[in-house]
Amino acid sequence: MGEKMNIDFYGAGNDCVLIFTGLGGEIKGFENKYVKSAELINKEYGYSVFVAGVPEDCWSRPQEVFGTAAEYVINKLNPGKMYVFGNSAGASLAIWYSHLYPVIKKILAVNPVLNLNYHRTKEGVENFSGEKMFIKVGELDPCAVWLNALPQKENLHKEILKGIDHTFTGRIDEFISLPVKTLLG
Repeated sequence: MGEKMNIDFYGAGNDCVLIFTGLGGEIKGFENKYVKSAELINKEYGYSVFVAGVPEDCWSRPQEVFGTAAEYVINKLNPGKMYVFGNSAGASLAIWYSHLYPVIKKILAVNPVLNLNYHRTKEGVENFSGEKMFIKVGELDPCAVWLNALPQKENLHKEILKGIDHTFTGRIDEFISLPVKTLLG
């Protein structure tokens, strides 16, 4: 067993969004970005939100990290609809393992680490049978060049975000609103 996973809960309805931070990410996020996203999702749509801090050792046990958070949410809430929003390392985990949980209907993966375990990313895309998988990569992110290498699929939407870097420098409000605009809008 690795590092303990921190999970924050913002309660509302039975439908939910599970947010995975970046590697070693704090569950509040830089400038409270995850708190602000959670509050926006609660207020606008009445979804419950869980924020899972991705531990530093996640690459040595990625399926365990994803499964711990997903199963926690499923056991706590038994959601009607479950969506996953992952950032950076959390985005990679979302792509790789969401297909293992049929309750997960939509995924938003922002700036995933596409050059790490590409085969696992490709398999995750191919195996996901939910409604929609959105993969959004900033054009200034080092992994942007890998986005078009992913397979084309009817339930996959790939997008390059103009002028965005890996951490959304100077554009944090756009990051905060992404799950509402993409998953729920």
